[in-house]
Amino acid sequence: MPPAPSPDTALKAILPLIAQGDAYSAHQKARTFISRYTKAKQYDVAIQVLFQSARELLKAGQPGSGTDLGGMLLDVYETKGEALTEESR
Repeated sequence: MPPAPSPDTALKAILPLIAQGDAYSAHQKARTFISRYTKAKQYDVAIQVLFQSARELLKAGQPGSGTDLGGMLLDVYETKGEALTEESR
């Protein structure tokens, strides 16, 4: 059985783009990774990637991209059936 996917691969591709000021490419790359993870039902990995990517885009002054990924994060929580708890916030 292959190892469970890790958010590290996606984040290593996304976060440097944000740091370089290429928010558009980072946003598109994040959406691509999330699509793959959700189709594979790897919701926890998708949630981690979305949270960290959205947070960094917002910190970089990219509210449109950050809120788009935040909306996707809510969609993944809903698809997963995640209950709202202090930890999941």
